[in-house]
Amino acid sequence: MKAKTILDVREGYSLGMLSGMTWGLDTVLISVILSIAPFSSSAILVVSGVFVCSFIHDTFAAMWMTLFWGFRKRIKLLASKIKTRDGLFCVLGAILGGPIGMSFYVLAIKNAGPAYTAIIASCYPALGVTLAGIILKEKTSIKGYLGLLICLFGISLLSFEPCESALSSSVYMGILFAIISALGWALESVVCAYGMKRGNVTPEMALAIRELSSSIVYGSLVIPLFCGGYSGVIEVASSISIFWLLLVALIGVISYLTWYKSIDTIGASRAISLNVTYSFWTILFSVLLFDGTFSIKILICSLLIMGGVALAVGNPKNILNIS
Repeated sequence: MKAKTILDVREGYSLGMLSGMTWGLDTVLISVILSIAPFSSSAILVVSGVFVCSFIHDTFAAMWMTLFWGFRKRIKLLASKIKTRDGLFCVLGAILGGPIGMSFYVLAIKNAGPAYTAIIASCYPALGVTLAGIILKEKTSIKGYLGLLICLFGISLLSFEPCESALSSSVYMGILFAIISALGWALESVVCAYGMKRGNVTPEMALAIRELSSSIVYGSLVIPLFCGGYSGVIEVASSISIFWLLLVALIGVISYLTWYKSIDTIGASRAISLNVTYSFWTILFSVLLFDGTFSIKILICSLLIMGGVALAVGNPKNILNIS
């Protein structure tokens, strides 16, 4: 945690909340894109569309970050940082959170269904906070843990849909995949925070490394293994969806950049607690922009999530030990 003043802490809070808002918007827009052609009409993309979408999303995000560093004429500096110890930790974080976290999340949905997957994967902040305490020595108060538990309860309740079928071996396998996904996402924040800890790699550099690494691993491993080749990517690239994915990738870059800056400023544990509000923002944007369903359950869960976050992040003065 690099915050030195109350203003720094408040900036970290604002960035963490903005990361959740923009990721919620990113999620809604990707959901809309996946529901239209060619994702909804192609036999190939109906099965592998999420992987193709994730690959293109991260590839465009990497392009945006490359343009950013190219505009600043600091591509060589970025390239030199990738080879350093801190840069390699950011590469590892990217692989853990992107291809591993997302791929196992999709596999979990396929085997166990969205209800079990969403509930288990939503536990990644608790894992992240625990790992941040062990690896980064970040201290979290009892009130902070209580707030996080309330937040996770609200998310689980929001995501839960009763499943009437008996558990099969496929469902148990899906639950295992969901646990791996949650662990990958939790480790991403902690490993990237460790990579930025010494200040040699800035959040902007870490994000560029993250998107480039994720795009390369998706393109070289995930797409060939899970999609059987690049025909789906070519099909999307030749459609109108590509322009929407370009825009959504920019929103994703803003989300990740604000999240990484929040991690760098107030620490991984508090940044995670703010970022996880994306579930609330996803539903809010769905209601406001696409006439999604709103209910008393959503209202209660949203209040639980926001209240839990307020407890988890704490008072800026307490964080800095100011009386």
